[in-house]
Amino acid sequence: MSKLFKGNVTNNVVELNLLDSAGTPTVITKNTGANVVEQIVGDIPANYYASGSNGGYDVKGLVIGTSCTSIGDLAFYDCRSLTGNLVIPDSVTSIGSYAFYFGFGLTGSLTIPDSVTSIGSNAFGFCEVFDSLTIGNSVTSIGSYAFNNCIGLTGSLVIPDSVTTIGEDAFDMGLGGDSWSGPLTIGNSVTSIGSSAFFYCTGFNGSLTIPNSVTSIGSFAFNGCSSITSVSILATTAPTIGSNAFSSMTSVSPAEIHVPVGATGYAASYDGLTVVYDL
Repeated sequence: MSKLFKGNVTNNVVELNLLDSAGTPTVITKNTGANVVEQIVGDIPANYYASGSNGGYDVKGLVIGTSCTSIGDLAFYDCRSLTGNLVIPDSVTSIGSYAFYFGFGLTGSLTIPDSVTSIGSNAFGFCEVFDSLTIGNSVTSIGSYAFNNCIGLTGSLVIPDSVTTIGEDAFDMGLGGDSWSGPLTIGNSVTSIGSSAFFYCTGFNGSLTIPNSVTSIGSFAFNGCSSITSVSILATTAPTIGSNAFSSMTSVSPAEIHVPVGATGYAASYDGLTVVYDL
């Protein structure tokens, strides 16, 4: 770290957008001594603020600059006083586990840029005030609980074609709230959908299509998606489907899962939805 600013400090943090020598805003301002604010230039290390005596409560403002390529595990864990929009620059390629967990004060839209390839487990868990989510086209894996109980999210959700795995409870909204208000689109490279991945995402509506790339659907994966009106599975060979994967989908009418003619391995019904071979 390099000491770049000296001056009056309030609430342990000065809300400044400090610049590096090239004029690029970097990461965060932090008081580490009497009236001394330090700044990280480059990647944000694991456990940067999570190990603080206040659990990160003293963090008020955050600027992630274009020198940053990775956000470490637990980097801003439990930073409950951090407020405002979170902007992740397109230099970042990875977001670690629990990176922004319990970021209760983060607001506005959250965009995962196209540069990011992986989103760690619990990365944005309980960030309850984000109102929309865009996932970039280079993300290959969405970790378990990555957006767990981000209950303020509205609108539609597109899982891009780059994603191959959706972890368990990745979008679990089991705490309730009025999350989502549009369709869910699952990209054509997803092979596995984890248990409870979309548990009680009550606002997803319209048609749900499971692409033919999917080989496994975990238990309770779409349990409680009560506004989805139709379900289609495009695979000709049945993926492994866990118990209650499609339970409590009360708006599917008629109560059917549609699969291609000639598809094999499907049971007669799943969780009260009859399998119909008519695609």
